[in-house]
Formats: sequence, C-alpha cells, structure tokens
Amino acid sequence: MVPNGWEEKRLGKVAEFQRGFDLPSAKRLDGNIPIISSSGVSGFHNESKVKAPGIVTGRYGTIGNVFLIDEDFWPLNTSLWVKDFHQNEIKFIYYLLQSFDFKKFSDKTGVPGVNRNDLHAVKVKVPPLPEQRKIAKILTTWDKAIDTTERLIDNSKQQKKALMQQLLTGKKRLLDENGERFEGEWKSGYLEELCDFKGGSAFKEKYQGKSEGDLPFIKVSDMNIKGNEKFIIKSNNWIMHEDLAIMKVKSFPAGSVVFAKVGAALLLNRRRILVRDTIIDNNMMAAMPKDICITSYLYYLMLAIDFAKLVQEGAVPSINQSDLGRFKIAYTPSHKEQQKIAAVLTNADKEIELLEQQLADLQQEKKALMQVLLTGKKRVVVDGEVV
Repeated sequence: MVPNGWEEKRLGKVAEFQRGFDLPSAKRLDGNIPIISSSGVSGFHNESKVKAPGIVTGRYGTIGNVFLIDEDFWPLNTSLWVKDFHQNEIKFIYYLLQSFDFKKFSDKTGVPGVNRNDLHAVKVKVPPLPEQRKIAKILTTWDKAIDTTERLIDNSKQQKKALMQQLLTGKKRLLDENGERFEGEWKSGYLEELCDFKGGSAFKEKYQGKSEGDLPFIKVSDMNIKGNEKFIIKSNNWIMHEDLAIMKVKSFPAGSVVFAKVGAALLLNRRRILVRDTIIDNNMMAAMPKDICITSYLYYLMLAIDFAKLVQEGAVPSINQSDLGRFKIAYTPSHKEQQKIAAVLTNADKEIELLEQQLADLQQEKKALMQVLLTGKKRVVVDGEVV
C-alpha cells in the first residue's frame, strides 16, 4: 500500500546509477581527490570524475555498503555511483539505499556483483520533497550521535592504550589504599617469571559438538561468542570426565589467560580469562599465573604484548612457548600494586563497554526508525502538520 501523498516508482526514476571509471594504480597521480571503490576510499588522485555531493555503492566485490561523498571524487569501476537524483533529496536517497539488501541483486557467480539494471527495476515508495528532507534530517541526527559515540570510543581506547604503556612499565605509579604513591622497586625480567605457558590438545570429532558435559572445551572461535569478550563464559563444546581419562588430557585452571597460538587469529591480539577449569584445543595456548602474579594483572600484561612481533616465519603465523617465556618485561612483584593497576584498566574497559553499548543502542534505534520512516508507516511533521 502506498502512503497518502507518496508515489511508487522504479528506482531508476529516483536514482539512476552508472558504473565507475577505470584507474589503474600506475596512472594515479598525487592529489587530494578521493578514489572510491566498492569498500570506500581506496586512495587519492589529482583529478575528479564526479562533482559532490554523490552516492557510491559496490558493483562487485564488496556488496552492500553505501557511501555519501561530500567532496568531488573518482568512483572506481568496482562501484556504481548515482548519476541522476531526478530532483530528489540526496540524503533521503542515501538512507533509502542503506535500507536495501543488495545481496538479493547479486549475480549468481563466484564473485558477488550487482547489475544496475536490476536495481533500476526495483519499485520504491517516495514521499514529496519536503517530507524527504524532514526524514533525512531526522536520520542525520541519529548519524551525528553515532559518529560522536564512535569518536568517544576511539578516544577512550587511545587513552586506555596510553594508560597501559605507563602503568605496565612503571613510568606512572598509582596511590595505595593510604593515598601514598607505591614505591616498591620494579623488576626487569622475563614473562616466564610470572607465568607458565602450555599449549592445548587436539580433539577427535567424535568428542566435539556436545552441548552438555563436565568441562567446557573451547576453540579459537569460542573467543568470538558474545559474552566472551574478556572472560570465557560460554562454550559450544563440552567434555565428559571419562572422555578426558581416555584421551589423557588435563584441564587448564580458572584464572588462566588463553589466546590463539597459530593462524590469523593469533595476529588479532585477543586474550581471554578462564572462569572455570577448561579444556582448550591445540590451536590455543594458556598462560597460567605463578604465585608472584595475579590473573587480572597478567591479563593486561599479555594484552600489551604484540604477538605479531614474535611470529615465526612460515606460511601459517605461529608462536612458541619459549619465545613468549623469554619476552623481556618490567613488572611489580607487589600484589597490591598489581591489583590497583588492573582495577584502573578494568575501569577503562568498563567505560569503553558502556560507550559500545550506547553505540549499539543508537544503531538499533536508527534501524528501527528507518523501517518506519522510509516506508511511510510513521509520518513526520512538515511545516507544522503531520503528513
């Protein structure tokens, strides 16, 4: 049903697409004109092909992203750009295209691709220009809030990184419970002085896929489960004690810090803390704190180490226990100072988590608004009247 005052048109009569232009790397000249590919800005050139403002989306390769460009640009041949907006509000068209599922229009080939003729044939509902502008203004307000929150997250992450560099090297000392600055001497040594490293075990398929059992068995992929961002809370696989006895495998204790030791996941620098005794697979390794070190302090210490610098040469990235163990560090042997450092960094994490939740809420609210505003299910006020 078409809302009162709206029109149903083919998309080609609302926003006409054209394929981008070839520009091999060898022909690109230094300049400040953005080159827009199917995934966004992919370089710069000294010449533009399209006057701003403009809209670009992917023609093949990366499908589904829609970019609003506010400066003259060069759209690459991997993209489609809007040649003619047919006197419609550009930002309204931008949000309308954001609501599209471009994958539905993808060619049935090995490489995802979108045929502009298929897009042009799609029927869309379009409100009068004043209502288009009001809808775009409302959604722009949400975009500004999202952008602001994203910047706050980036700033908070940078502040946490700076804190880690200062606190985990002893350059910045905190205050103890009496308000006095910690003064105990820090030590220079190796990571193996604080923890023991051990790799996981390989598991046959017949022991995998059980949703119940005595102990969780985690893989690298389990570190991506929602809720497992810092502590491993959930697992897709569980193991029975009798199976462990047959395989002669021992669990890793709660408080161990686990991470990938091989493959691309190794380079992501993810660390997780076990909250209970757990089995880990052979693509993972655990750092088990010694008496001199508390788990939360070890977690942040491990998080500060860039594993990419320790990767062994080979087709598949990997690290070994000895390289990790002999990694040089400075550390405080005082548990109280370790606890205080971990507490400050934990608070920084909580601030980031709160902002990330606010961002997720804003994105969900914007999505819900788009669903009702771009279909006319919810009408807006234009010139003092609800249309």
